[in-house]
Formats: sequence, structure tokens, C-alpha cells
Amino acid sequence: MLVLPKRKLTIAGAAIGGLFVLYAGSSYWAGVKAEDTLQEQYRMLSGLPLFKVKSHSYERGWFSSTETTELVFNRHLSGPYENMLPDNMKPLLNSTIKFTNHVQHGPLPGLSSFDLRPGRALVKTEFAMSDATRKTLKTFFGDKEPITIVNHIGLRGGGLLDVNVPAFDYEEALSGVKMKWKGFDLKVDYSHNYQEYKTEALSPGFLLEASSKGAVSFDGVHYASDTRLGATGVKLGTSELTIGGVQLTSRESMPYSIKLNELIYLMTRVRVGEFVNPSGEFKPSSVALKNFSYQIVTSEQDDFVNTRGKVNFAELSFNDRRYGPMRLDVSANHLHGPTLVKLDKAIGAIPFEGVDPAVLRKQYIDTIKKNAVPLLENNPKLLINEFYLKMPTGEAKLQGSLGINGLQSADLNDITLLAKRIEAEAKLSLPRQTLEDLVLAQARNLFTVDHTAEDQPNMQEVDDLAKSLLDSQLAQWKNDGYLLEDNGQISTELKYDAHGLTIHQKKVPLPWQEEAEPAGDASAPAAEPVKPAAKK
Repeated sequence: MLVLPKRKLTIAGAAIGGLFVLYAGSSYWAGVKAEDTLQEQYRMLSGLPLFKVKSHSYERGWFSSTETTELVFNRHLSGPYENMLPDNMKPLLNSTIKFTNHVQHGPLPGLSSFDLRPGRALVKTEFAMSDATRKTLKTFFGDKEPITIVNHIGLRGGGLLDVNVPAFDYEEALSGVKMKWKGFDLKVDYSHNYQEYKTEALSPGFLLEASSKGAVSFDGVHYASDTRLGATGVKLGTSELTIGGVQLTSRESMPYSIKLNELIYLMTRVRVGEFVNPSGEFKPSSVALKNFSYQIVTSEQDDFVNTRGKVNFAELSFNDRRYGPMRLDVSANHLHGPTLVKLDKAIGAIPFEGVDPAVLRKQYIDTIKKNAVPLLENNPKLLINEFYLKMPTGEAKLQGSLGINGLQSADLNDITLLAKRIEAEAKLSLPRQTLEDLVLAQARNLFTVDHTAEDQPNMQEVDDLAKSLLDSQLAQWKNDGYLLEDNGQISTELKYDAHGLTIHQKKVPLPWQEEAEPAGDASAPAAEPVKPAAKK
């Protein structure tokens, strides 16, 4: 009678042992696969220009693993903006960001915390900070963790990444500095190897106020994207950003030097070179932006990519001037996808830190010339579907298109042949006052000399001269029928193709067309024929 219970115990023990071996084996397999996913995420992180990797290690165990990474801020990029930060936040830029990913392997990686979702791994990130850094952050966040990151990696290699930065209120009574941060949440739902991913980020609001200098704030920031990798290698899908409002109030003049090329690269991964880097001075002012949004949709047909972008805002106010609403709707169609991918890789491989601007500019131009020709050979077309902006002086409107049709690589060596491949149309309307303001600003820049020089130009005379020249030119163009003016609005339209250029339906001769016409005046009467000599 005792044999049966012993056999049952033996069978039960064998079953438990088998389950343990099966779970241990599947956990080890899950650990191997989880490492592959985390290595891909590390590769993406190390490619970000904002940071530089100081060290990285991965120690894989049977049921759990540990990944440790040390990052430092790229001061070449953050340097131009550091003077905008509060003094007690600046030491953070010198610190090392060290974080450890604690990886629990599947098939039930969250079992110890009663999370019964199956998967390869549950990854929780822990940040190691120096005492000075921890003290600085404690000033803002108190006992809360400054950032929490949890990554659940599914059985197929995809997963869900959650990032949270808690809200805080901070105030310095002596200096009058106030900071109110309403928190940040990010969710990334990704597939294996990031072939597809959905992103949603929300930042309810932020306020920074300095009693002596001014204030900056924003609210209602929401970003969402749905991205997949196309057959050509181009990322397809949609992305949308909405901002409820942004407000900047400055109580004193503040010099600025903004490295726009580096800032654009940080935000978009697009390098534009050293082309537009403004510097100057913010004078005491108040700027507010309301209900800003943009949307980008990218699709693919065969080897070609089409993309469309829309940008809108309800109102932009600068001191007592109001602009808006504004609507911009642009498209880029029939772009050769493989060439876009090749061009992106070539531009991304150009080193830009510490490179002389002139040298960098030449590298960009040479790279574009070398890699972008197939884009031009495949009949690309750019469209301005709509541009509308209401201004204090009137309305600005623009519709148009620019395309290249039938281009061959040999045409690039002949400017006349290249010009004949271009097709363009446009309809434009804008306030005369706006055009005058642009001309006056350009004239002032042209005639302004060193402020320390003894002889300074009379700016009123410069303005009067610029207005006179503009009035004369506009009068001539109106008289010739190239444009119309009605209630302070100037409007015109143009069309250009291989047959030539017309402005407001009037033919405009181009240099190569003038050269092609036969010598002499076709309107002049024909010469009398020479009579033969009489016979003697």
C-alpha cells in the first residue's frame, strides 16, 4: 500500500524537475535573445549625438543579466546653450551618467513582482549618481526617482518601453527663480529589430520664471508617431506634434548665438551644415505661440517615396503685433527611395565636430553632388499645396510647384539643358507693406557699418532711398503688366518650363532664348533687292 504513494511522489518530483529544467532552459534561451534586443537598443543609443559612450558591458547569467553603460554629455553640442540653464543645474553637464539594466529572463520574467505577462525579459533601469548629482536632483525631485525606465521585451523580440519623469515645483526665495515641471511620459511600442514602432510622448507643461530676467513656459505638448521600415529602407508612417502654447517674456536684453545646424541635427538627425547660425540680441519683449501643430505622412510606391507635411498655428504674437492663423501644406513626391537611403548614410558619415565651417560646407556639397543625381533623374516634384499667413498688414498666400522632368546626368554639365528640364508654377499674394519692410531691413543690413566707426550712415536717408527704389520698380512692373496691386495687396503668378518663362501671362525672354534669335530686328522692313547691272 505504500508503494503507490512513493511512485506518485517520484512522478511528481520528476515532473517538477522536468518543469524546472524546461523553465531554466527557456530562461537561458530568453536571455540570449534578450541580449540581442538590448544590443540593438544600445547601438541606437550610442548613435545619438547628445551623448558619448564612456564604457559599456554586458554580463549574461542563467536567469538574469546585467548591462552597465556610462555616458557623458557631448559638450561640443550643449556648449552654446549652457548659459541659459540655472547655475545649480550646470554641474550636471560635467557628470557621468551611469545606468544599469537589471534584466530578468523569461518566459515569465516578471514573476517575482507578480507580473504574469510572458516575454523574453523584464528590464528595469537603475541610475547610479554621484553624491553631488544626487543632491542637485534631490533639490528638484525630493525623494522621487528623477527618471524611471521599464522595458518589457516580448517573446518575438518586440516590446513596450515606458519612461517617466515625475513632476516637481522648485523655488528660490532670494533669487526669485521659480520652476514648475508637470512631468513627462513616454511609451514606445516596438517590433523585432525596430522594423515597426509606435511612440507617444506627453509633457503637460513647464514654467521657468526669473523675477529679474523674465519667464519661459509651454503647455500641452503631445507627440505621436507610427513608423515602419519600407521596402526601400526609408522610414514610412506618420508623426504628429501638438503644443497648446509657448510663452517667452524677456525683461532685459540678452545676447544669443544659436548653432542652428547642430540644434537641427539633435532634433531631426538631419545635418544642414554651417549655413544658418544666427547671432544677435533679444531685446525686452513678449512672445507667445498658441495651438501649434505639425503632421508628416510618408508613403511608398514601388521604389519611390511620397511625403507630405502640414504646419499650423492659431496665433503668434510679438509684443503688440499679432500673426496668424498660419497654414503650411507641402509635399515632396516621386523621390527615389534607395537614393534617399544612400544619401542619408553618406551625409551621416561626415564628421562635423571641430571641422572648419568652410571645409564642412564643401564636404556636404560634394557629397550631395556625388550621391543625389538619381533623385534628379527620376522626376521629383515639390509642391506648396497651401501657404497662408494673416499679418497685421494683410495676408500672405502662396501656391506652387517645382519639378524636374526628363533629366539625364549629362545635363548637369550644361546649365542651359539643365534649365530646360525644370518646371515651376507659382501664385503669390502679399501685403505691399510686408515687402517694403523686407526691403528696408535688407537695405539697413547693407549700409550698416561698424558701430564703433565715427562716420555712421543716416538710416533715415537709407530708408528713403530704399522706399524710392522699391516704389519705382513696383510702378514699372505694374505698368508692364507683371503684377497687380489692390488695396495694398500685391499679387502675381508665374510659369516656367522648357518653352520659357511667363509672369502674369506675359512672356519674359531668357538669356539663352535671346542668344538663339537671329541677328537684326524682325520688325524692320525688308531691304530692297539689289538690281543686276544692265548689259552693255
